[in-house]
Amino acid sequence: MTGMIDSFRGYVSMQECDEMGHMNIQHYIAKTAEAALHLRAALGLGTGGGTRGRIGLVALDNHIRFHREMATSDLVLVRSGVVEMGGKTATLYHEMREALEGRLSATYIVKIGCFDIAARRLVDWPEEVREAAATLAATPPETALPRALPPEALDRNVTLQRADALDMFESNRSAVNAWECDDNGHMSARFYMARISDSQGHMWAHAGLGRHGQAAAGLATATVEIRQAYFRELRSGDTMVMRTGLVEAGEKTLRYRHWLFNAETGEAAAATEGIGLLFDRKSRKSVPIPREIAERFGRGQN
Repeated sequence: MTGMIDSFRGYVSMQECDEMGHMNIQHYIAKTAEAALHLRAALGLGTGGGTRGRIGLVALDNHIRFHREMATSDLVLVRSGVVEMGGKTATLYHEMREALEGRLSATYIVKIGCFDIAARRLVDWPEEVREAAATLAATPPETALPRALPPEALDRNVTLQRADALDMFESNRSAVNAWECDDNGHMSARFYMARISDSQGHMWAHAGLGRHGQAAAGLATATVEIRQAYFRELRSGDTMVMRTGLVEAGEKTLRYRHWLFNAETGEAAAATEGIGLLFDRKSRKSVPIPREIAERFGRGQN
C-alpha cells in the first residue's frame, strides 16, 4: 500500500468511551474526519491552497469494519490513501491501529465527492488533485472488505412511508447544532454517527434487552460492521428524526437499520445498515444472542 500517509496520531480519552468500556463509534469517525483533512491537504485542497472555501470533500458512502476495541489511554494511528478517482467522486481508504503494538482497530472504505461549497453540488476534480492522488495510491487489504454488508445490502429506497410499512420505530429526535457542522457548512459525519449511537440504546430496549438489563447480566454490545449512505445535507437548525428497524439475527450477530430524516420536510438524509453483537464484559468475548431477542429481530425482516 505504498502511497498511504500518516494522517492522524492521537489518544483515546476517558470521555470518548461509553458504558461498554470502549471508544464510542462516533469517535472512530471523529478521528478519521481529522485524518481526512490531512489527506485533503496532501491532495492540494488544504486551507493554504487557492481552493480554500471553494472546494471541499463530502462523504457519500462509508463501509466500516471494527476489528478490535479501543480503550481509554490507547494511542491511535490512522493511515490514509486514495483507492481510485472518478469524474466527481473518489474512494479513500483509512486504517486505524493502536499505535504501540500495531493492532488493527478499524478499517474504512469511503466514497467521497468533490463538493463546490457555494453551489452545493459535486464538480469535477481539478487536474492537479488527480495528479496528487496518483502519489497516494492505496489498496484495501482483504480484512477491510465487506463481510456481511456488501454495497447491495444497503436499502436505498428510504421514505417515511416505507419506514411505517417496515414497522421501524422512532429512536432519536434531535436537531443540528452549529458546533456539529464542519467547514462545508453541514453536519459532519461524526454527528450522524452520534445519532446512531444514541439510537442503539433504544434499539436494544425495543428488542427486549435495554442497557440496564445488559449491565445486570454482565453484558455489553458492540458494532462490528457498518455501511452508510448520505442522501441530503443537514445544516445548523435542521430538525431530525431517526427510524430504526430490527432486520434479522444469527447465532451471535444481529442486523439492524437506521434511517435518518429531516423532521420538517420528511426527506431522507442518511441510511445505515449495521451488524452488532453481545459480549461478556469480563472476558470481552462474544456470546450467543438470547432466543427471545433473536425472535424479535426475526419478526423485523422485510
